[in-house]
Amino acid sequence: MISNKVVLLEEHLTALNELLFDIPGIEGAAFILCGQSVSESVTKLISHAVIPIKKEEYLRREPYCLSISSAALSRVTKLARYENLSIIFAHSHPQGISEFSEQDDGEEEKLMPFLQSRVPDRIHGTLVLTESHIRGRLYIPHRIATDAVLTVGNRFNGYFTGTTEIAPIYDRQVRAFGKDVQHILSKLHIGVVGLGGTGSPLAEQLCRLGVGTLSLFDGDIFEDTNVNRVFGSRLEDAGLLKVDIAKRSLDAIGLGTDIKLHPKHITDEKTALALRDCDVIFGCTDKELPRAILQKVALHYSIPVLDLGVLIDSHAGKIIGVHGRVTTCMAGEACLFCRGRITSENIRIETLPEVERKQQIKEGYAPELGDPAPAVIAFTAATSSIGVAELLHRLTGFMGSERYSSEVLIAFDLSRIRTNRIEAREGCTCSDKAEWGCGDKVPFLELMWPNHTK
Repeated sequence: MISNKVVLLEEHLTALNELLFDIPGIEGAAFILCGQSVSESVTKLISHAVIPIKKEEYLRREPYCLSISSAALSRVTKLARYENLSIIFAHSHPQGISEFSEQDDGEEEKLMPFLQSRVPDRIHGTLVLTESHIRGRLYIPHRIATDAVLTVGNRFNGYFTGTTEIAPIYDRQVRAFGKDVQHILSKLHIGVVGLGGTGSPLAEQLCRLGVGTLSLFDGDIFEDTNVNRVFGSRLEDAGLLKVDIAKRSLDAIGLGTDIKLHPKHITDEKTALALRDCDVIFGCTDKELPRAILQKVALHYSIPVLDLGVLIDSHAGKIIGVHGRVTTCMAGEACLFCRGRITSENIRIETLPEVERKQQIKEGYAPELGDPAPAVIAFTAATSSIGVAELLHRLTGFMGSERYSSEVLIAFDLSRIRTNRIEAREGCTCSDKAEWGCGDKVPFLELMWPNHTK
């Protein structure tokens, strides 16, 4: 069954509310230019830019109806066709009726053929906004109701069709965050990239929280030396895929979470394409190329990526420092390159064939390969918990309305946690709004996809 969604950046929703509710009690409208994402299981329109309707372009604007001029339609279709984007027509119901009306049905029967003829080969849609709810429809090419309208920014939110009964086993969580948050968790599709010391406990926490769907990405084989930090594993699992171990463990919990497995690394293009179906992604890999891919996904598809890392600095068996990190990557935030968490040079070295890498090391063009990094379950599991807490804050705001940081830094050896939010580096692609919500591109993510990397 295909799921249909609309994803709105928080700044675009703010702009919509200002345009649609500028005159109390009177309907308002605007257009949204959107990227699109089309896979076998999920169709999405992703907000790219909000296009206001000029005052003189309204033919009628009343409490229960509005109409706009052909000049407004021509203007927005030219923009969409030029940029190869989809169009959403959004309007308000100021009286608080969150459903599409019969009049909306009739207007869309005239509007959609026009949009489809002027901007062909694209999915288009409509939204109805009240002060507390959003409903959506997509035309693929025929009308179908969206399953969800998701908003992404300082807060994450979701407006879903239908209701889901909350099982009594979640009573303690409902007491903490309320039924609405539990309902959103049950509808979310979250990806976890990497199922080692941070990814495996994180996946288990998400499952126990009641997240509806988990997509697990990892191409690694389990080794017996992993058993001291990989949740759900046993010594006898050596040789099994990490994703299979995780699924066995999560299914055994019995909460009915839909577990989807992707037993290859996301440097495989087909595997990376599946990331588009997620609503939120946790990056739990220690490689820089996968992190760079996740950064592009965050921008092109407005999918928040929470990137986790743990570094233990020790010498001769003595700990010098233990650091954990949770960085939220999405449009409007400084990226992993801006922060120096990943670099183009490290990615270049990481992706070299082994023979060539050894030669460059010998010639002094690449650093020596060190021993495997230290890893301790207490620190990896604790960092995963802080990552989950960060997700809950984005859903609920429980850390306070003034808390706008996009990175959490944990110094375990100093018993200290601090947060930060920095500006994007001048000239970095993450500050280029042309990248935000652009959706599917050819080639995928505008990247070359080598076959030899892991």
